[in-house]
Amino acid sequence: MSTKRKPTTLTYADKLEAIEAVKNGLKRKEVAAQFGIHESTLSIIIKKEAEILKKQESGESLQCKRQKIAEFPNLEQCLFTWFKQCRNKNISVSGPILKEKAEEFANSLKIKNFKASNGWLQNFKKRHDLAFNKICGESASVSKSVCQEWKSELHNVVNDYDPNDVFNADETGLFFKCLPDKTLTFKNEKCHGGKHSKERLTILFCANSTGTEKLKPLIIGQSKKTRCFAGLKSLPMDYEANKKAWMTADLFKKWLINIDKQMVTSNRKIILFIDNCTAHGDIPPLKAVKVQFLPPNTTSQLQPLDQGIIKNFKTLYRKEVVRKMIADMEQNTISSINVLQAMRMADKAWRNVTPLAVKNCFRTCGFSSAPQEIIKEEDNNVPEEWSKHMSGSNITFEDFVTCDDDVATAGTLTEGEILESVNNCIESDKDDDFNDEPQTSSTSVSINEAKRALTTVRSFIEQCSNIKDNVFSSLFVIENQIDLETVNFLKQKKITDFFK
Repeated sequence: MSTKRKPTTLTYADKLEAIEAVKNGLKRKEVAAQFGIHESTLSIIIKKEAEILKKQESGESLQCKRQKIAEFPNLEQCLFTWFKQCRNKNISVSGPILKEKAEEFANSLKIKNFKASNGWLQNFKKRHDLAFNKICGESASVSKSVCQEWKSELHNVVNDYDPNDVFNADETGLFFKCLPDKTLTFKNEKCHGGKHSKERLTILFCANSTGTEKLKPLIIGQSKKTRCFAGLKSLPMDYEANKKAWMTADLFKKWLINIDKQMVTSNRKIILFIDNCTAHGDIPPLKAVKVQFLPPNTTSQLQPLDQGIIKNFKTLYRKEVVRKMIADMEQNTISSINVLQAMRMADKAWRNVTPLAVKNCFRTCGFSSAPQEIIKEEDNNVPEEWSKHMSGSNITFEDFVTCDDDVATAGTLTEGEILESVNNCIESDKDDDFNDEPQTSSTSVSINEAKRALTTVRSFIEQCSNIKDNVFSSLFVIENQIDLETVNFLKQKKITDFFK
């Protein structure tokens, strides 16, 4: 007599692992047998991949087997955001404190008949898997001996990794609209909020120790639906938004998960060095990325991106701003920069940061014992446009480059801001524009116009001397993309459209 098989219920983490196994080439039959489920059950799990990934990115626990829906989701979101901020600041939060805070948020949200009972508290902990969250805080000070000790032990930390798989990530603030005449207004301001925050972006950079791989940066602005993005489907950089243009724990967690997916797809294992700021305190389970925190308060000496890579980027970005300003002056137009233009200039500046400059900064931080190589470039020199048009100014180009060195990139939301973000999330999605952006949306470009523009650029390149082969390769890639768009456009047409 055959025994009836006991049904197996997988946790969300197991479901995600099963999906990855199928993606990596294992047959569904084998995966189903491995997890003790039927093939039809596996098919249902695969169909719900987007739902599971959304749950992972939201920070919810993946160790539960069924989705536990909170009775008051807005209250839940406010309380969990507040709790994470306390945890990231190493503030101890007990059960009674959580219950009292929940009651306060319930009153602010005008939720009636809510009682923060012991049963509610236990369910709240289960929903968010609080026992598994870890706290990462800053120490008050650190001596030079800590830096020397870290550098001496660093080779043991990275010993199992190829230099190409050793990465560092860090955020920086950028006054993207700042023109030279406004430099002294912005310089040495922390910019936690207020008027100047509208001029600010936060950019997350990440590069490997050999300088051969600079990941696509993440830009964080204030507006989710800024006018200049209207009609665009692809951007040179990833983009996120919140009211203060800050890096938050949720955004960093989402970025980490995306990087982990990229490395899993590439069959790579990397180690990522980061500082322990408030936004980096919630590290999700990762398969291909090992996160290593730098010693507290040592980033000015031990973080490669702070040793000159970000400074190099800002120098190149400010040069682009000066060039745009001069071009606008020659065309007798008002010089202004929107988020899209800033993103394009930032993309160009980041691509122009050389592998040698990146490699030298990693060496400075002890990632290599080889001597530094001399950079035979003029990237850090004052641009000719500045010398020509700003020579009489009392502002130096160095002042212009460093005007946003003290911009805050992360911080703690007040309780009012937490409530506002929950209450206004729907409204902000509908209308979340910069009020002071004068530019309209990007002009639509037809395929024929793109072809003519490419022909013009190709003719210009062919008139220049000493052009490198990668320039022609880039033109080839662009031409192929235009051809692909032409084919897609024709597929969408009916034959009768050509007789109209």
